Formats: sequence, C-alpha cells, structure tokens
Amino acid sequence: MKTICFNILNGAATHLPGLHQLSDAGVGQNLMHLTPTRDSELITSGQSKTPLPGIQLSGDGLLSNRGVSPAVLTRGLLRMFYKAGYRIEFNSFNFNVPQPQVESQEWLSVNQHFGGINSDTDNLVNEHLLPTLTSQAERNCISILAECGVGGTTFSTLWLRLLTGLRLSPAGSTLDKQKLASKSAILTQLEQVYLHDNEKFELDILLADTQFHDEIQQAICGLVRQWPAHLPLPQFAGGMMFVAPLLGARRAQEFKQAVTISTTRWVLKGDGLHIIKHLGDDDVINANNTSFNASVMDCLNVYEQGQVVEGCGLGGCLVLAEELGWSEQVIIESLEQAVHCHLNNFLDKNLSLKENVA
Repeated sequence: MKTICFNILNGAATHLPGLHQLSDAGVGQNLMHLTPTRDSELITSGQSKTPLPGIQLSGDGLLSNRGVSPAVLTRGLLRMFYKAGYRIEFNSFNFNVPQPQVESQEWLSVNQHFGGINSDTDNLVNEHLLPTLTSQAERNCISILAECGVGGTTFSTLWLRLLTGLRLSPAGSTLDKQKLASKSAILTQLEQVYLHDNEKFELDILLADTQFHDEIQQAICGLVRQWPAHLPLPQFAGGMMFVAPLLGARRAQEFKQAVTISTTRWVLKGDGLHIIKHLGDDDVINANNTSFNASVMDCLNVYEQGQVVEGCGLGGCLVLAEELGWSEQVIIESLEQAVHCHLNNFLDKNLSLKENVA
C-alpha cells in the first residue's frame, strides 16, 4: 500500500503591523495566528477546535469573499486518496502558533503535530521537520510539503523583488484594494530599509533580522541547507511562499538540488509567470488542470475568479490527484462532497443556537 505523507508548515507573521488589515486569511486583530492551527484541525478532523477568544461564530462556513477555505478542499482530496486505498500520514509543524487540538482519526495512520507557541524555529527544523521528511524519503513515500503562512507573502514578495529586480505586486490572499494598499506600503518601507544598508540580496542578512523574514522562510532555508544530497526533496505544495526561500537558498549556494513545486494555475497568473523564468532548467513547476467552473457550487467557482488562489497544500493535492489518474469529474465530486460536509456542520450549529435561544 502506497503512503502519501502530507506535511504542513504553520506560521503567522504577527510582527507585521496591522496583520489583520493585510490578509483575508484570518478573523481579526490579535487572532490571525490562530488561522493555521484551525486549518490543520479542519483538514484532520473536519472541524476547527481551537476557540477564537471573544468571538461567537454563527456564520455559514464560508469566507468573507464567499469562497470556501482551501483547507476544506485539501481534506476532501486527502480523504479521496484514503478511500482509494492509500495510507495517509499527516504532520504539522507549528512555528510560534498553537498546536492543533486533535483526536485520533481512523483515516490517518499518522496524526502528529510539533512545535507551538514560543517554539524555536531552528530546533523545530532540526529535531522534527528534517528527521520526519528524510524518513519519508527513505521509505519512498509520496511526500508533500505544504504551508499555511498568514502574512508571509509580504516577505516572499520582498525576497523576490531583491532576487529578481522585478517590481512585483504584493500578492496574497486578498483582492481588497485597501488591504493591498496597506501591504504595498509596508513592502515598500521594508525594501527601503533593507536597501539603505545593503546593495543586493544577502540571505544571511535577511535571516538575521526578523523584520525581513518570517519563520516559514527561515524553516525552508534551514531544511534545504541540511538536506541529504542522495535523497529526493519533498514536493513543495505552494506558490511564492516556497519559491522565494528556495531561490534565495540557491542564490546563496546553500543547495543545488532540483525542486518540484506544485501549485494552482491561479497562482501562476500575472507575476507568477515572471518568477518561473528565474528557476533552474531542472526545476519542475506543476499546476492543476481541473476547472472549478465544472462545479455547480459558487464557493468553488470563486477560485476561478481569483478570489481565492491557494493555501494549505490545495494545489499540490490537486496536481497529485491528476497525476494518479483521477478525472476532473471525480475530483470535483470529491471537493463538493467535502464542501457539503463542511457546510452541514455550520447548519447544525446554527440550528442548535436557534433552539437554545427559543
């Protein structure tokens, strides 16, 4: 029985001023760091367990842009793999965000969670991330490395600007003009501060100062720096959050291995196309073909409109599903089933609230 190992790096750039005003991937001020934790709970358990202090959730289970969280869809695809006979392992690595609250799940043969609040990034990489991923490579598993990094695209864009010289837009989880303007202002300020003292991209300088990076970038650089050359790297399931540190580590000559990056085709629109040209000839970029317009559900259609583009390894799982032979129709059916299960949870909660009020 083939094993699919799904690994996710969870983090939040809480040191960015006004993070809740920069990203749609969260629920408000001083709560943004809970999003990655709650997404991992959603993938593994079907429901978010970690409470949101001071907030009584009574919504319909959709995001503010009327899309559904990519965590819901990733869960649907992983369970599709499980039902087809694959062994599924889940590992989360939590960089200064709370560990997910989890219970054993019959469909997960491994359900492990490392790190947490006040975790040391280098220790988490050396003691857990590196040993876990190298073990998967040695066992010849299908190894996926995903990320849920709230606010991290600001730093990824900074790194990519310095690496390529391109005036890249501050992409991320929002199309809100005010949030994009705020993110652009912070990005410009960070770039000016860095270039005041440095002429070009210097990995060690960027990693030495927390105002120029987040924990996920630091973790990826630490991982590839120590990765055994004889083992294949995991498939990186994400967009610019992975491309930036991988290009940075390669520019610093910290590793030479080719990488495989799997993401959604929505990520590769616009600036993403320009970034690809800076990857090596042996690097592979995969994007899904499945059209979410094949679904009758509006919360999936919004992905095709650019309202939601990526997150929680969705692109990597979509690409893997297509590579393993699933058709668009079956993939869409699995996604819709996952959405129905998710929305039913909120329907049940809202009915219970109404009954209690009555």
